[in-house]
Amino acid sequence: MIKKVVVIGAGTIGTAVAYYVSKMAKAEVVLVERNFIGSGNTSLAASLVTLARSKKSIVPLVMQTMEAITEIEDLLGEAIGVMRVGSIHVAASDASEKSIKGLMEVALSFGLKCMWLEPQDIKLRLPWLNIDKVRGGAFMEEDCYMESTILATNFAKAAKRLGAVIKQYTNVEEILTDEGKVTGIQTDKGIIDCDVVVDAAGAWSNLLSMQVGEAVPMAPVRSVYWITGERPDLFNPNQPMVILPDASAYCRPDGTSLLFGIRDNKGVHVDPRLLPSSMNGFNLISEAESWDIIMEKGAVFQEFFPEFYDMEIAHCVSGFSTYTPDASLVVGRAKHVDGLYLSTGCSGAGVATSGGYGRTIAELISEVPLFTNIESFGVDRFGEIDPFNSSFRQRCADARSNKKEG
Repeated sequence: MIKKVVVIGAGTIGTAVAYYVSKMAKAEVVLVERNFIGSGNTSLAASLVTLARSKKSIVPLVMQTMEAITEIEDLLGEAIGVMRVGSIHVAASDASEKSIKGLMEVALSFGLKCMWLEPQDIKLRLPWLNIDKVRGGAFMEEDCYMESTILATNFAKAAKRLGAVIKQYTNVEEILTDEGKVTGIQTDKGIIDCDVVVDAAGAWSNLLSMQVGEAVPMAPVRSVYWITGERPDLFNPNQPMVILPDASAYCRPDGTSLLFGIRDNKGVHVDPRLLPSSMNGFNLISEAESWDIIMEKGAVFQEFFPEFYDMEIAHCVSGFSTYTPDASLVVGRAKHVDGLYLSTGCSGAGVATSGGYGRTIAELISEVPLFTNIESFGVDRFGEIDPFNSSFRQRCADARSNKKEG
């Protein structure tokens, strides 16, 4: 019988795991965070939640997140501030039109609300968008955005309400094992004995799991987005989010500004052993390189947003996403250590899939039937890998560069 579960990492995924395990498993739950809740890459997330995915196996996890938000709002009696504005996937080529219509089929197969919009209908919703090349687009009504730190905080508050203990400013130094089984964790404040450890440390996960011979098949890959200056004449918080596969771009409102991301052709990966202990004040991109990306990749974006190069850029935000070589997820039992579970490698979908991660891990720990098939998220699907190897990390970075969805 499991008596105690320790969750390492208090981002959206770790806090969701703590919430679901507290709710489902008959065990004491301890959530341990090196800094404070939501302070890692969660604090830097663009936080678009798009439900329809070309990788169908991810959809149930995103749907679970939306259910979880309703649950914890009811439990806590307060709103999380979800902006349910929908998203428009804009088609401007044969390839993108085919892909987006395929995405609509996926959405409909899961009972999600979507509809095809003609160019003029899109223009009414997005006055700033140039529709000269636009053939139409899919409006996904239930998509939304939110502040990721607020989501993580509320998952943690809900977990605490259900009995979880939260230890902030506590650094996990080692996962402790005996004869291949978890016995606890060593922290800078002492040992915490437990039966189960969930590694939800995001970009730092391999620094712990590799100590016990578990290689998590993912790498920290640079993520960058920008926020324009305020333009209330063009943007408002209730406009739909936009996915522009033909420009390798996505955007969403940020008050009366526009938050936008443009994917660079050459993904930048980082050796996990060189990661900072805190994201506070850490910047992964120089101002010159930021402008190089905007000027080079932004040329196509400007075809859809004519005023783009005249916009004030108020902020450039960079952090890490944890990408796998197939741009999917990592969730499941460790291969070699009994009692260790891995909940990371979100490939840019950590906020969107957090509820699904949490429920899946809780069901695995509780040994009950899973609500969805997680075979495609398996820890061992790439065979033996070295997550510190530069060639492997490049495969992960390439997966981000080649991604077209939001």
